Amino acid sequence: MNPACHIALFCEEVSWQIARVSGLFNQAQNEHNMARNQIRTLLLSSFLFASLTACNVAEPEPGKEIAPGVRLVARISDPRITESSGVIASRRYPNVFWTHNDGGGPKKQVLYAIDRGGKTRAAFPVVGPRFHDWEDIAIDDAGHLYLGDIGNNDSREDKLAVYEIDEPDPMSGTGSISPNRGWTLKFPGAPFDCESLFIWKNYGYVISKVFDNARAQVFRFPLENTNEPLTLELVATTKIESPVTGADISADGNLLGLVSKAGAYVYRIDGDVARVTDIEPHYTKLTGQHIEGCCFVPDGLLATSERRNVFLFTDPAFCGR
Repeated sequence: MNPACHIALFCEEVSWQIARVSGLFNQAQNEHNMARNQIRTLLLSSFLFASLTACNVAEPEPGKEIAPGVRLVARISDPRITESSGVIASRRYPNVFWTHNDGGGPKKQVLYAIDRGGKTRAAFPVVGPRFHDWEDIAIDDAGHLYLGDIGNNDSREDKLAVYEIDEPDPMSGTGSISPNRGWTLKFPGAPFDCESLFIWKNYGYVISKVFDNARAQVFRFPLENTNEPLTLELVATTKIESPVTGADISADGNLLGLVSKAGAYVYRIDGDVARVTDIEPHYTKLTGQHIEGCCFVPDGLLATSERRNVFLFTDPAFCGR
């Protein structure tokens, strides 16, 4: 059923419920046997019933293909994860994915371990620095996770920050974690928004989130120990004109995956991020889902959304074929 039909059904249901409750209200006035607070309760319940009915009709069931080459595999069940802004697959623990909420502050600075079915295995508060806008998470082969406090809405900030932590054991349950080290990043020119982070060899990479048909650009910084701010270095300019909201590189460095408001892209870079400038990505369209994070899995590119859905892009290109 298309969205227009869902809206029509929703409006029809709401109209019917209002009419039904209005009739009860008139009857109550005539017979003087129903209090106003009861009427209000019924009215609110009717709206809630109609809204939930419409939402249940509109949402597809996990396991179904929702677009060519895109499957809904799960929904994140933990109500604390209100907006999965970044996701990465653990390289140490089977069926463990690390995710987090968008934003900053104590309530949102929590690292969650979930499984592919969307169930939470552990939660670890991140203490120490106060995040401004946590947008993405990345991983390396040495047992580290990288937390990207890189959001810059309206380009108001003049610096970004990335922090390194040791990957916790999800079997330990809970307990706070703190960064081993961090990097303050300066813009090489005008500030820009950013929601994507990945790690390759001795560098961290971020991707600009741009609008008005501008093309996303890839920047890097060295993962060296320093207390001084580092200026981002431009590495490549993509041909993507849709705002990029997440990225991941395969463990072998052969594939670079990006997600945006328009869907998912994968580049065959063979370990050279600069190749992004010259090659065409494979593109799978998916709009209206507000995808925020992505990571490679053996059967494709897994992605999470603001609505807590978990998708899988299954075209062979996302598996390196």
